[in-house]
Amino acid sequence: MANSSNGKTSYFVVAAEVAAELHKATMVAKDISLTASNARALALRAGHGAAGFRALTDFIDELANKTVNASGEINQRAMSVSRLASETARLKDAVARMNKAQVRAHEAAYQQTLAPVIRKTDNAYRDVQNDYDRQIFKLIADLDELARELRTATVLAAMSRVEASASGKDFEDSLNVIANNVAQAAEKIQAHVKTSQRLFTNVRHATIH
Repeated sequence: MANSSNGKTSYFVVAAEVAAELHKATMVAKDISLTASNARALALRAGHGAAGFRALTDFIDELANKTVNASGEINQRAMSVSRLASETARLKDAVARMNKAQVRAHEAAYQQTLAPVIRKTDNAYRDVQNDYDRQIFKLIADLDELARELRTATVLAAMSRVEASASGKDFEDSLNVIANNVAQAAEKIQAHVKTSQRLFTNVRHATIH
């Protein structure tokens, strides 16, 4: 395992990297939302033949909003865990220093007074460490949930292509472009989420234990 200093640094780096990945995912999701609005307008122009496509735009918009909201929540949790990582490292270092001081002062009259302080600090360290572990697990679970939500985008894109073909040749090509844009955007978001999952999974095994 990495030492506490390296562990703390590793987590801060990962938190920044994940924030960057989720920011990119959010930007793509906002583009999807705009695409859904454009698709809705085009489907209205296409009339009855694009009624099915028009209904799908609501699901596309909902998926985009979920991605934006989930990314924001995950980022906030990541910052909270970053603070926990710092506190855990600080307490671990404090316990180590106190233990060394106790060993050096084993014959000193005040040596026994160190034990309660060490126990209190060690308990605080373990509490924060457990909280850190729980938050990391929750972060990974949140990312897993977002990844599952994004899988529906592939289905939506496929359904959109089917509905585009029923809209009539005047609008089919334009609606197919929109369907392809949704599929490509979803792939980009999934890539950013997968990178975030990998980073958090790795840091969970490499930080301050």
